[in-house]
Amino acid sequence: MKLTVDKVVEEIQYGIMAGEFRPKQRLVETDLMQLFSVGRGVIRDSLKILADRRLVSLNQNKGGTVIELSAKEIRDLYLLRFYLEGIAGELAFDRITPRDIQDMFRLQEELKAYTRVDRKLVELHEALHEIIFKASGNDFLFWQIKSLIILGGPVRYFTYAHPDQRQRSLQEHDQMIQFLRQRTKDKFIELCRNHIIPGMKAYVTIFYPQEARDIIRELP
Repeated sequence: MKLTVDKVVEEIQYGIMAGEFRPKQRLVETDLMQLFSVGRGVIRDSLKILADRRLVSLNQNKGGTVIELSAKEIRDLYLLRFYLEGIAGELAFDRITPRDIQDMFRLQEELKAYTRVDRKLVELHEALHEIIFKASGNDFLFWQIKSLIILGGPVRYFTYAHPDQRQRSLQEHDQMIQFLRQRTKDKFIELCRNHIIPGMKAYVTIFYPQEARDIIRELP
């Protein structure tokens, strides 16, 4: 069965988050046609959507290039996520169900056991956090956060791939689940906000060393 435009867009988005497509990497139409077994029209329509979402810049009749965010853009994106995910955590806390918490625990155990850095890891990690975002009961908030996560895909991939960041992330997942079970609202909300910041700081420090000090100083 041939992939639709929406499915190709989804596949490329996950590819960026899983490190399959890196910042500044060219997305050649013929290569994508072969990869997804679709025609040129589907690829061009998919790249246009990705360009509208600021994930790809288009090259005239040659495909596209994965966008590389500047240090300032990364800071701005993560500041917005910091506040939005705090709101999501606050809204979700009183709405989240015991079944939701059990699903988070199950996904967390799968994440702990999963050693590779690939698309399945991305899907497991995103599924765990989406339980919280969906429990907020605000669809606009959910989709806004998800869009920002996709836009910052390379930073997200760095967190998956870097051993220290991955271990920290897993430890904080355990704390989130613990705070939900213990009904410790303030600590849960605080962790929802702060969970994303250390990985972003590490990413900027490594890839934007000249700007890192000023960027980090402006973060929470």
